[in-house]
Amino acid sequence: MSERTADAINPEWPRESMQVGGFVYVATGGRYLAEARESATLLRKSNPGIPICLVTDKPEGEAFWDDLIVLRNAAFGFRDKIFMGLCPYERFLFLDTDTWVVDDIAEVLELLRRFDFTGHQLFEGHDCPLPGIPDAFPEFNSGVIGFRRSPALGDFFPRWLARYDAYFAQNRDGHYHYSNVGDQKSLRQTVYESDVRIAVLGPEYNLVPHHVAFACAQVRILHGRGSAHLADLRGRLNAKLGNRAYVPRLDVVLHDDMLAPELRRLWAMATLQLVRKAGRQLTPLGLRNWLRQSALVRRLFLRNRFGADTRTNGSKWREPKPPAA
Repeated sequence: MSERTADAINPEWPRESMQVGGFVYVATGGRYLAEARESATLLRKSNPGIPICLVTDKPEGEAFWDDLIVLRNAAFGFRDKIFMGLCPYERFLFLDTDTWVVDDIAEVLELLRRFDFTGHQLFEGHDCPLPGIPDAFPEFNSGVIGFRRSPALGDFFPRWLARYDAYFAQNRDGHYHYSNVGDQKSLRQTVYESDVRIAVLGPEYNLVPHHVAFACAQVRILHGRGSAHLADLRGRLNAKLGNRAYVPRLDVVLHDDMLAPELRRLWAMATLQLVRKAGRQLTPLGLRNWLRQSALVRRLFLRNRFGADTRTNGSKWREPKPPAA
């Protein structure tokens, strides 16, 4: 086990690497460290013997990592994720702390023997247009991304960090845009301007059930919160392979040849949505607003068992505070 300290304000990026492939988590703050522990425990079950590196501000509890980087001056936000680049491995796959690896994913590390960067293309479009970058160049979900320390990678991480800081700094003087806080905008630009060879991961390696999600082969990584619900969804998603989609509002796995339990679920949830549509037409606005406050109503008609959008209340999406007077 190796351990070292790094400074988030003036980081020293690795010049040499261990000739191995492994996984890396970044967890700054107790909540995310606890999530990383839970995620890594499941990861170990399906991927034994592959090293795990942890980047954290305060390691606590029994070690679940093989290599540790203690990060000083952490931002406790998306900026910290970029310090995945401190991982000492030659090939590494970064995993968000809310990922659930439910099967063998060693093939991703094999992929990185040939390619310099890998990630899953987002389906929901880009957070915002970037001058000089064609819309045809996709944005990648940064929750599951892999790298190889090749000559093409070069100074990728310091450039990514510099771009992130530049976008984040635009949120001042009353101007705020969430894409300047998240890390995917700066990641997209850095990948586009680099010379890395890109391999795109299929949705089975980063299936996010917060929105309509697609799969064909066996799902291996689920990305979201709610462990009990994820365990149930994993079984339902992989009960029948082939082209299929998960629709969170209906909580159903759609397939050309659907299994009977999913058909029953579809019928029940579609009926509820028809009732919701009728209720919106027939119910006065004041009563609708009152009903929306009910946890039971939200659970029945606005179902998303894996959490709503956290941009409005998540600490990572906070607006920069104005300077003190």
